[in-house]
Amino acid sequence: MSTNTSAWTRWSALAALTGCVFTVGTAEYVMVGLLPTLSAGLRVPVPTAGLLVSWYALTVAVGGPLVTALTLRLPRKALLLALLVVFAGANAVAAVATGFGMLVAARMVTALTHSTSFAVAIVLAVGMVPPARRGQAIAVVAAGGNLATVLGAPLGTWLGQTYGWRTTFWAIVALSALMFAAVAALTARPAEEASGPSRAELATLRQRRVVTLLGIIVVSQAGLFAFYTYLSPFLGLRGFSPRTVTLLLAILGAGALAGNFTGGRLADRAPWGSLSATILALAGALAALALAGRLRATTVVTVLVLGVVMGALIPLLQERALAAAPTAPTLITATSASAFNLGIAGGSWLGGHALDAGLDLAYLPWTGIPAVLAALPLTVYAARAHRSDPRPADHLVRVN
Repeated sequence: MSTNTSAWTRWSALAALTGCVFTVGTAEYVMVGLLPTLSAGLRVPVPTAGLLVSWYALTVAVGGPLVTALTLRLPRKALLLALLVVFAGANAVAAVATGFGMLVAARMVTALTHSTSFAVAIVLAVGMVPPARRGQAIAVVAAGGNLATVLGAPLGTWLGQTYGWRTTFWAIVALSALMFAAVAALTARPAEEASGPSRAELATLRQRRVVTLLGIIVVSQAGLFAFYTYLSPFLGLRGFSPRTVTLLLAILGAGALAGNFTGGRLADRAPWGSLSATILALAGALAALALAGRLRATTVVTVLVLGVVMGALIPLLQERALAAAPTAPTLITATSASAFNLGIAGGSWLGGHALDAGLDLAYLPWTGIPAVLAALPLTVYAARAHRSDPRPADHLVRVN
């Protein structure tokens, strides 16, 4: 699509791409709310059901970059449409799964489309706008992920609790079909297709400061998801009804959306200090949830705080990753996405293993705190290595 097309055409196409990210994000995040329903429906323990989160994230972390590399030379629009077909098909298989193993396999196929779908949506979005507005286009499309946590996951959880978990997957299939039609009708093939990363860009990822930032992402997310994966059953243990749990997930999502904007502002002003403070705040929020006992009011407030903190952490980590590799912004963005999902997979496995070992669900927040705090010395080390590092310049928003 030419950058000279009308504003209405561009924004309609951007909305379609945002909807794609929203759909794919919803399919990932909704599993947290569906775990109790899936556990009961498939007659597997909650920690076993939690493997759906672990395997999905691990597949995104490992398989996502491979799929992206293998499809780099394909036409972007055709590739996104093909990915949506695979995504819809895998969710349809999940909806009719007759056993846990079949559901895991369907989820892993879905996960293989995750990273590439997001990357292609960004490439298409950037091709629609003038260079001066590329950052704005990226932000609009990426907002689909935030909307998935605020709107998609709570609605999907409500559908699953009210009409059965299979209904949620069928709803995702229907939404995928709608997004397929929107992308086909509203977007056009970009004038220039993306090329593969250069050797210089690949070498950037081996630098110590980049590896350190990726390590911060992995351990902080592992600490968070050791608990967050099992948030729904944890809230159920606190006496909240399934419908109230859905409302609390929406509150957490709203907090995350607000935290996202806050984290972006903090990244502009004092990135390293803000990152360290946010990591400490995350550990504090987890501790507060464990100490709240059955005080429902305290739990509600702490869930909101947790949402704000986890939302703020994401742009802070992403901004620092970009600062660590200013010559390879696209590649570091893709690699940091893998690091996020590697941390999610490790954290959900850690939490499930702790529960299998006999840990009471009420004490699960303590499991993730050591991993979260392990990110602090890494952050201090990285801050010293980047002591003279300025705020990333405009070239960081280019898609190479």
